[in-house]
Amino acid sequence: MELERFGKVAVIGAGDMGHGIAEVCALAGTEVFLKDVKQDMLDTAATRVRGSLEALARKGRIQAGQLETIMSRIRPCLDYAAIPRDVPIAIEAVPEVMALKQRVFTDIDEHLLPNAIIASNTSNLSISALAGATRRPELVVGLHFFNPVVIMDAVEVVRGERTSQGTFEAARRFVAGLGKLAVPVLKDLPGFLVNRVQVAAQVLINKVVELGMATHAGIDAMARKMAQPMGPFEIFDFVGLDIVKHGHDYFASMLGPEYGSPRWLDDLVAAGHLGKKTGRGIYDWSAGRPAVEGAVPAAGVSMLDLIAVQINEAVKLVEAGAVEDPGDIDVAIANGTGNKAGIFGMLAADRCGIIKRLGELASSLGIGAFKPHPLLSTMPAPNARKAAKRLQRWAPETPA
Repeated sequence: MELERFGKVAVIGAGDMGHGIAEVCALAGTEVFLKDVKQDMLDTAATRVRGSLEALARKGRIQAGQLETIMSRIRPCLDYAAIPRDVPIAIEAVPEVMALKQRVFTDIDEHLLPNAIIASNTSNLSISALAGATRRPELVVGLHFFNPVVIMDAVEVVRGERTSQGTFEAARRFVAGLGKLAVPVLKDLPGFLVNRVQVAAQVLINKVVELGMATHAGIDAMARKMAQPMGPFEIFDFVGLDIVKHGHDYFASMLGPEYGSPRWLDDLVAAGHLGKKTGRGIYDWSAGRPAVEGAVPAAGVSMLDLIAVQINEAVKLVEAGAVEDPGDIDVAIANGTGNKAGIFGMLAADRCGIIKRLGELASSLGIGAFKPHPLLSTMPAPNARKAAKRLQRWAPETPA
């Protein structure tokens, strides 16, 4: 598979997301210049990409003889000078710190030719604010891949305030060329689609733990009982509690204090207990995986409660005009997370029950963000299947 007009790609940052993006680009046949500031990060990235490719070969997704060819397409580098100036697109994948990302955007802007697209893999931060660090805001776009990049199909393509239509469509073509499903996000809102919807559930579980209505393990046991591969707090630890806290702090600054991090999370981060990467966070990871199986599922909150607050948050995005079709939100969730069913099926099944339960949660927990949105009463339940077919068929005219 050839990437239309994107024969070369620069990826800035060789962490989990950066090397994953580099791998899918190399798998699609393009040359990737993977930059980081530390050689050990580049070495680790190469080791992990090779291990991932070996796993793909064992599963028959690539031929064993292709492995070295794919690896050879990834060019590690420590300096921008090693990246050709005519690379048509650069993807930033450094930690979720606005000042750091803006500095990287300025550096890319100075190095690449003026017609290159600059994209960010940020999961929460403003694309428009990042674009302001460049002299080409019309060529800046969000490309939010999901972890693990090789497995998750969805990529949120986020339009900033000054992103041109040509840039937006080119970014969607680029994603399609990787064999991924491009989900267009028309407004640069905090958290875009998936993370914005999921933060509502995080606010709920954080609150019930803070109030002593449930334990971390009880919440995760409940999720496991509903056939989820990991519970939400396991995922917190897996991602890194410092990153989770950064996200909550950002949402609090943009949406209000109800979205902020709870005291117990602040305390764990302050103590250096960041989750799997430090061996301890919410859980002890010394045995390789937390012991959640024996925990009693939480009684103070249900999985239906978590879905209800996510639906409410999703409706806010619909009202804001963030999507072409409300079903796109379910497509992004189904293809970017472990929740293959999405959330809107529950709206179709029990609209009145959702509205009633949201009112109860808002009142009992004192969280205004859970008050049922007025649009819930009138909005037709989205059809995710039709939305997925529309996105899969999308093919704008290719520029000459």
